[in-house]
Amino acid sequence: LYNTIRELTFRAHELFDLRSLGDEIFNDGEGGGHSWLQEHLRENYHAAWHAWQVDDAAILNKGDSRWTNYYIEGLSWLASQRKIDGVYLDDIAFGRETTRRIAAVLQEARSDIVIDLHSANQFNPRDGFINSAMLYMEHFPYINRLWFGEYFEYDRDEHYWMCEVSGLPFGLTGEMLQDGGHPWRGMLYGMTARMYGKTDPRPVWRLMDDFGIEDSRMLGYWLSRPAVTTDQKKILATAYVKEGAALIVLASWSNRTELVRLKLDHDLLGLDGDLVLTAPEVKGLQKKMRKSAKAPVKVLPNKGLFLLLTPRRK
Repeated sequence: LYNTIRELTFRAHELFDLRSLGDEIFNDGEGGGHSWLQEHLRENYHAAWHAWQVDDAAILNKGDSRWTNYYIEGLSWLASQRKIDGVYLDDIAFGRETTRRIAAVLQEARSDIVIDLHSANQFNPRDGFINSAMLYMEHFPYINRLWFGEYFEYDRDEHYWMCEVSGLPFGLTGEMLQDGGHPWRGMLYGMTARMYGKTDPRPVWRLMDDFGIEDSRMLGYWLSRPAVTTDQKKILATAYVKEGAALIVLASWSNRTELVRLKLDHDLLGLDGDLVLTAPEVKGLQKKMRKSAKAPVKVLPNKGLFLLLTPRRK
């Protein structure tokens, strides 16, 4: 569920009870916002989100008040009585201890949970030029997945992708958002986009399912001994290796078409002999192609390839 602390709808039954506590729960502010807020609260509140399509408005509340106890008890009830699988946090307005408590009550009621953290790029004047991972790192031991996608700059280099977007340096998975992401660069780090707006990652999901990626081991370009490298510095490779096959992802940061030869570590891949590369058809991204693993493959400018490496059938 999208369920967090930071804003509270004006439809909340507890609104005026909480209002009676002054600024303990709600942030003080200049008022304004939705006409209902101006008429009924008048002043000393901070107007927040206005979902005009459903005529719902909110005011800001504090993440370090007694309201967190109410919030956590609500999550406990939802997990035990409604069997929710986790929460989606759109940024975090409370401290590490609250996140720890959220994880504890969810895990008490459910055997497998997800605490999903979304953040827009905080590296701007308004937010103090801070990396989103640095801002929320104290919460990472209790988080399962990141969605550091909004306003992130997917045209930046691989170092930016690794540290700002992926979550891998912190032991977390991640997903992409802005403008649908970049399917090949994302898969270097085990990321796809989500079903969001006009973005449809199902062709890549289908590729992953057809390959059986859940049975594979991820060996990325950043390892001291990667399973696959290329002869082009601006084209990187990550290999998903399982018994008898590997899914190789190539992603380009080159502004021109490149002919790329793969350098294979046969011991890590568990594959030797006469090997072939097959580019499976992925709707909207690439057409089917098949050639010897020793032959070069063509990678278009700033694009990539998904390649299956398998022994040649006799």
